[in-house]
Order: sequence, then C-alpha cells, then structure tokens
Amino acid sequence: MATVDFESRLRRLVTGLADQEIKAGRAFYYDGGVMYADDVANVALPSILCIAQDLSQRLGVGGFGYHFKMGAPNPVFPLHAIPERPAPRFFGVAPFITEVFDGEVMDCRHDLALLFQAAAQLLRPEFRLDTHTNYTVATAAISAEDDSAPSIGR
Repeated sequence: MATVDFESRLRRLVTGLADQEIKAGRAFYYDGGVMYADDVANVALPSILCIAQDLSQRLGVGGFGYHFKMGAPNPVFPLHAIPERPAPRFFGVAPFITEVFDGEVMDCRHDLALLFQAAAQLLRPEFRLDTHTNYTVATAAISAEDDSAPSIGR
C-alpha cells in the first residue's frame, strides 16, 4: 500500500511539473502527437524514476529501492520499476525527480521516446531506439525560444 501511495505522489509531482511547462507554452510530444500533463506522467514516470535513482546513486545518496527491467509496454515503453523494499520517504526522492524533470525530461520533450532510450541505456548501454525497436524519432516543431537539442546520449 505504501508503494502505491508513493508512486501516486510521484505521478502527481510529475503531472504538476508537466502542467506548469505546458501552461508556459512548452509542449511534450510522443510519436508526433502532443501530450497532456497526465499522459507525460504516465508514460515517463518509469524512465524518470530510473534516471533519478541512477543520479542518486552516483551522488552517493543511495538508491530508492527499485529494480528496473525491460518487459511488456508499461503503458507505452517496456521499462518497469519494481520496488524491492518499502517505499522511501517522498521528500528524499522528490528533489531527484524534479532535477531529472528539469534536465532530461525537458531536453527530451520533443519526443519522450528519447527519455526512454536514456533510461534503457542505463540498463543496456548498447540500447538504441532505431536498432532495438521499430520506432523512429519524430521531428516535432520547435519554437523559436527553444535553443537546445536533447543532451542525453552526447
């Protein structure tokens, strides 16, 4: 029960962050289509959690108690976050989720498949969307105020 509540709180956090960006005119895309904030949270949360836990571990803070594996689509990408112990404190994880959102998610907002690819590469460094899936990254219209391309994988 605690893990369900924890993941629900994380989903609400990501939904709120995405909603703020959408209201500021910065849309999110997947497969060429514009996404709503709750869709961003549902599709991206496993990837965000994977990247955030990796960041936390690299900084010496430790993991969040999740194991990640590739499997059936969840709901779109085949990355699953499996809790291995009771959920950590939300306020210990939220800053890492926010950091990943502000960095990697925003860098990949023109096609969230790139975010999945970044997370998948933490599990399998050789993973590439173009060689391991049938997916081709769509080119979304980028507004004049956007001056950065995705930085993941450089």
